[in-house]
Amino acid sequence: MKKTVSLILSLTFVFTILAGCTGDTSSAEKSLTPVTVVEDGETRYGFNPHVYSGIYDDNFDDKTRETFFGFCDAVLAGEEEFSCSDEIMYFNIVNTISHNCMPLATYFVCDTDDPVSHGVGRIEYSIPRDEYLQKVSEFKEAVTDILNDVFAYGMTEEERAKALYSYFETNYTYDYDAVGITNDTDLSPYRLLTERKGICQEIAPLYAYLLLQTGMDCTTCGALNGANESHEWVVAKIDGEYYHIDPTFVITDQGTWKYFGMTDDKRYEEGGWLKAYFNYGEANIFDSRGDYACTSTRFETLWNQM
Repeated sequence: MKKTVSLILSLTFVFTILAGCTGDTSSAEKSLTPVTVVEDGETRYGFNPHVYSGIYDDNFDDKTRETFFGFCDAVLAGEEEFSCSDEIMYFNIVNTISHNCMPLATYFVCDTDDPVSHGVGRIEYSIPRDEYLQKVSEFKEAVTDILNDVFAYGMTEEERAKALYSYFETNYTYDYDAVGITNDTDLSPYRLLTERKGICQEIAPLYAYLLLQTGMDCTTCGALNGANESHEWVVAKIDGEYYHIDPTFVITDQGTWKYFGMTDDKRYEEGGWLKAYFNYGEANIFDSRGDYACTSTRFETLWNQM
């Protein structure tokens, strides 16, 4: 289930992440290689246990990536421990990066009283191990089925992003009953995957996770608008340029492409979301340097199409 942390730890994390930004964007270009299998001479996507956004690479060190992948292996095996240096690292891994890159953890991993001891992070699950491992198997199968139902291997990045956008429009339902829930323990991209309904904080990370599975670089982005409303969508890199994509709005406003491939200005036009408050990857990453600016109008001709 969704975790909580102490105010002290949360504040410490904010300063740690901001202090860790080096401005070296080359790390964001690290290849994201999908897992593939060949069946009857056809290349198909396989489940990738290790997906990671380049924006996390920019703002965390390599040890964070390594620790996260170790955590993923542990979660997929139902293990109760993984190598972890300290509670700040634990928070980064379990409460932040998992939001986009490991949906199982956002739903089944519980709070622990003593999360890290002597370099070992502890994992507690919300259901018995046998039942949980069955959920892991079902999760892998569900992700792999979507990958191969939606994407033909060899599609361009633009084609993949569009295909998934259309898939979300017709296969998921916005859960109006969940709007305004203050206790978000049951809100997760895993719930959207299995129940086919959700709200923005479930829809955006599942869209990002599935694109990451194909080798694309993306993450979530959240913000406030002038009415002090919050929202979450996706920032995806297509052919080297960042674009805003809002799979939630296309579910609630079907038949339009105006929420695909948006610039920062178009993102503001469609909802009033203020760039000064854009928070990338649910990680208190703010783009004061403009590293993740969305300025390309490549998809402008789509915005008025129905």
